[in-house]
Amino acid sequence: MKRRYSNILKVLLLVAIVVVIVVANVSHRNTAIKDVAVTVDYLGNDTLVTAEQLRGQVLYKYRDITSQPVSEVDLDGIRALMRANPYVDEATVSVTVSADIMINITQRSPLVRVFTKKRQFYLDNKGRYMPISSVKNQCVIIANGAIDKDFPGKPKDLDVGALLVSDPKAESFDIVKVYLLAKYINADAKAKPLFDQIFVNQDGDLEIVPKLGNHVVIIGNTENLDEKFENLYALYDKGFSKVGWDKYSIVNLKYIDQIICTKKQ
Repeated sequence: MKRRYSNILKVLLLVAIVVVIVVANVSHRNTAIKDVAVTVDYLGNDTLVTAEQLRGQVLYKYRDITSQPVSEVDLDGIRALMRANPYVDEATVSVTVSADIMINITQRSPLVRVFTKKRQFYLDNKGRYMPISSVKNQCVIIANGAIDKDFPGKPKDLDVGALLVSDPKAESFDIVKVYLLAKYINADAKAKPLFDQIFVNQDGDLEIVPKLGNHVVIIGNTENLDEKFENLYALYDKGFSKVGWDKYSIVNLKYIDQIICTKKQ
């Protein structure tokens, strides 16, 4: 008998818990939104877009959001709005227990600032177009020169990763070569502190300008970058350290297994 009453009490307790959860859920769904909060993870980069700017976008499009019940909030729409911002890489949107909308943003990471004859823009670390931010200029690699040659489509549609998959000729495009070289330099512990400028000459060859010394390094294309940079480091360590950094005006690495140095006139 005691066991029977015990089982009945357990069932009643379970039913009570379910009822409380259902009531609480219904109550929460009918509660009006109190506030919109935005946090931004900059991934160690400078600020391209602020939390307040993103919050302003939401409040501008959803002007009555703080009077809407939780059940009527368009979370998918807010997330789409955030991801449409050119400086946002990823966004998650949720509603807290206290009926606040919480938006967590990951900012995109600019890799290289590109200057063409008509415009300037960033490519991010995934090779996608980014407009220049009005908040702050980024300390990234600069690329200029004859980059308009073979330029595929409009800059705002650029996605180098997708282009490399869809077009077998993509690696010959100047903008793609710039991205691949910038990505290599940014990832190389030796190259990153040495170089901050890429130049595309009229022959379509990539050149890099070192921070130290007064010479230009001709890379050519983006093939065999590991070998080219290892040769360059060897030249710097065993050659320039002895004869000086200002004796040569050009270091040409475009040909495999050889380095051609041009002395200053």
